[in-house]
Amino acid sequence: MISILSLSCEDFVTVDAPNYEITGELLFTDASSVDAALTDIYSQLRDNILTTGNILGVGYLMGLYTDELVNYNPNAAALLFYENTVLPNNNSVLNFWSGGYNLIYATNSIIEGVTASHAFSIEEKNTYLGEAYFLRGFIHFYLVNLFGDIPYIRTTDYEKNQSIPKLNQDVVYSEIILDLQESKSFLEELPMGDSNFRINQLVSSAFLSRVYLYQHLWEEALNEADYVINSGHYQLQSDIDQVFSNLSPETIWQFDTGRAGANTLDAQTYVFVSGPPPNSALSEAFISKMEPQDFRFTQWIGQVTNGSETWFFPNKYKFNSLTDTTQECSIIFRLAELYLIRAEAYAQLGQIPNALNDLNRIRDRAHLSPITSIDSDTVLNAIYEERRFELFTEMGHRFLDLKRTGLIHNTLENVKPNWKPTMDRLPIPDSELILNPSLNPQNDGY
Repeated sequence: MISILSLSCEDFVTVDAPNYEITGELLFTDASSVDAALTDIYSQLRDNILTTGNILGVGYLMGLYTDELVNYNPNAAALLFYENTVLPNNNSVLNFWSGGYNLIYATNSIIEGVTASHAFSIEEKNTYLGEAYFLRGFIHFYLVNLFGDIPYIRTTDYEKNQSIPKLNQDVVYSEIILDLQESKSFLEELPMGDSNFRINQLVSSAFLSRVYLYQHLWEEALNEADYVINSGHYQLQSDIDQVFSNLSPETIWQFDTGRAGANTLDAQTYVFVSGPPPNSALSEAFISKMEPQDFRFTQWIGQVTNGSETWFFPNKYKFNSLTDTTQECSIIFRLAELYLIRAEAYAQLGQIPNALNDLNRIRDRAHLSPITSIDSDTVLNAIYEERRFELFTEMGHRFLDLKRTGLIHNTLENVKPNWKPTMDRLPIPDSELILNPSLNPQNDGY
């Protein structure tokens, strides 16, 4: 069943007629079957697709693509992202697209199967549907930000999917919002446990606040962030060195590592102990802009020297090997982002004192002096900068923020020699355009 849902070697948009029938009666007859299907989606996001902490993920590849990371491996496939020379036949781009849509196919299978099944109680159905609707919106969110206009897939009907056209980005966002609202309606608000591995209503609200922010729906973004912050289930971790601990009270959603003693792929990707770096390091463009007294520099950034040269690396996650018990899990949402979302929404609404209060809570934890300006543009720019240093190398935030704020071209044209204005989106894989001509035209510049 898991292999059916994963479809890791085929693109579901154009997959041939299957020799099985996906129905609730066939695949979803008990809770274990649905749990297995959902667990597989979480595992794929953790290990292979989009939000993985390894070199296939948006954190790493889009960190190289922007100005966070410098590539040191001349033979790495990621070099094309660092040099901004990605083409439509790039395998990592194909992995984003086909991997994402394969998981969307799996979420649609769950939605259709659970809805049709009579094997579950109302409470069980609501939980499974809430998770599936969330995950469908979550994956589409990353695809629309990476590729621009894309199809929004709501069915497992392969004949329909193989010729489905792209939708305008604003329409895609409307569909994402509908899925997240649906998710919230099914889920219950759950208190923070020791893991936060599964979606609950507060996770849906946290993500909705981000989506509303991206759509300039300031009141809605503020309200959702306010709901999560004031829920009482999460608190900012006062010890900045423990923010990325698997037991941090700040964590809203994180990935299970899959086995006891395992830690994050993020640490394996970024941490190194001798120079030159085997793959990448933080860029001078990033390091030079940090305020000298920023406590995140000493706690979240590691450094290696060979006596004549020094390299810096992301050290948010510190355990890059097995430990007796799991110490760190990859965090997808944490409370600090919600404070920064609410600060930005307040600033956009002209409520500067409230914006400063939220912004300065994050700065205070980093041992930085408070921002006191009452000029809205100054405060907004301070929030953007704070996001840069609070969320670096996490889930592609730098690329997403530069793009949504319209700062991407002016920022990157000065530090990336090959940068062009059309590079705010990736090319649609050429193999997909051949299989589904309705996806044409190709994105500008490719």
